[in-house]
Amino acid sequence: MQDWVLKRLAEFVGRTDRKKLGPHTRNRLVGQSMGDHRSYRVERKATCLGKGLVVTEAGVIPDYPGIRRVYHLTNAITKYYYSPFFLETQVPGYHTRVAWLGGREVAFTRDGRYCAFSSDRASDFIPRGFFEAHPNLIVCLAISGDDIPYATSQCNGNRAEIDAWGTEVLQYGVREPLATHERYELFDEFEIKNVPHIGPLDSGDISTVIEWMRALDESGAKGAILKPSEPHHRPLKYGLPSAQFNELLTLLELGKDETDLCHARLFQACCGANELELGVNSWDWEEVGRSLLAGLASGVDRIAKGNTLATEHSVWLSNKESAECLLAQLGEQATDTSIELVSLVPEDTGWRLRFRRQFIKTTAAMRRRMSGISYRD
Repeated sequence: MQDWVLKRLAEFVGRTDRKKLGPHTRNRLVGQSMGDHRSYRVERKATCLGKGLVVTEAGVIPDYPGIRRVYHLTNAITKYYYSPFFLETQVPGYHTRVAWLGGREVAFTRDGRYCAFSSDRASDFIPRGFFEAHPNLIVCLAISGDDIPYATSQCNGNRAEIDAWGTEVLQYGVREPLATHERYELFDEFEIKNVPHIGPLDSGDISTVIEWMRALDESGAKGAILKPSEPHHRPLKYGLPSAQFNELLTLLELGKDETDLCHARLFQACCGANELELGVNSWDWEEVGRSLLAGLASGVDRIAKGNTLATEHSVWLSNKESAECLLAQLGEQATDTSIELVSLVPEDTGWRLRFRRQFIKTTAAMRRRMSGISYRD
């Protein structure tokens, strides 16, 4: 490991925590590269270093801001927020950090790995003028749509089938993100899409919060993020009732039937229905039952026919090199899954990559259960 890496980390943690950067720090850093870019990521959380933090020659990219879940919105606001806050729509999809390195956009996943797809497509959502004016800033994006490599493709897709919203602004070597209202203003200035939001609000605006959450639930939104006006306060996330059933259907179809996970989703749905006064009697119980059973039944049916649990993906990238790099990265990152190339062909001015993600571990677990083997209750 080169000396500049530890030097950057020492500058980042400051004099108070510098003594905590002992020999164990080296064991938590993993070197990585993409093209001519090289960096180190924190693979396991250390005392003063968060998982996903990235050390580059340009500086330290802070780890992705963590957001804790709450099950009762009103009580959480009263408990945590003594100053104004904003409510943002939680955008479905995946999150990435985009930095300006070596004269181009380079993106990193939540756990600090390079993301060839986000790096390739970042210029579609962040104008070049932003990084020319602010080369020391890092933009956090929520990227959503059918045409992304981390969600099941619902169509053949094209380059316009994805969208992105700015969720945070980070700075090299600074732990705290930019203040929420400053981020809104900065994104508006450079025409980077802000997540839908309302505010500032305070604990006296609970009726406004509840009304907005009801509208979000009716629209099919995933949830909401509470963002404090002061960056050192804690952001929180709140899942909406309707979205919990949709998530359960997908999770169970892929064999992810852990009791704690299912209970948490159902508990969130019931808490939300109670707090938002939606009334469980108004629910479509046939749809609720379908979300609980249809996904799992589909997975069992696939296993019974000798198939592997898998999802199909289709993405567009601007060049073949990025597509091949993405495929390699997905393969390297796979632990309980495997990645199978379906096709890579020219399309329009770029390349269309289709691949299959196979869920090896969950397939094996379900096959074992269905093999006739006995289990202790």
